[in-house]
Amino acid sequence: MQRIHDAAAFLRRSDTPAQREIDHAGLTDDIRQRFADLIRLLEQQAVDLGRRMADVGQIEVVNHGEYACILFCPDRAEGIHSLVGSFELRLTHTGKAAIHMRIRNVVPPVEVLDFDRVTAERLEARLRVFEGDCRRLPPACATA
Repeated sequence: MQRIHDAAAFLRRSDTPAQREIDHAGLTDDIRQRFADLIRLLEQQAVDLGRRMADVGQIEVVNHGEYACILFCPDRAEGIHSLVGSFELRLTHTGKAAIHMRIRNVVPPVEVLDFDRVTAERLEARLRVFEGDCRRLPPACATA
């Protein structure tokens, strides 16, 4: 099952709302709209990912406006250990898209791209890597 949430704008990884506002103050409405289009593209890709991973767990999409995250929780995990992986698409303070993955303690380098390089094909390829890494997670790690 896939759930899509809309929430108030979460602009950046900065710790405080005031800092997030400062970080994104110079970004134009055009940049924000183009990034919103990328989030919709990611949400479309997440539907396919959810179908592919339905045999092992749940995909959840959290949309905060200028930040979106795909979360993976395996069916066999419970409680605070249920979140195994996250795939984030963030708007940077320089007006680029940052793709960040985390599978338990494994954090590949962040990929920062111009908007025109964030294509459906690139997102699909990165989500397939995310899927593979989540599927390869040993069962003991998912519940540990």
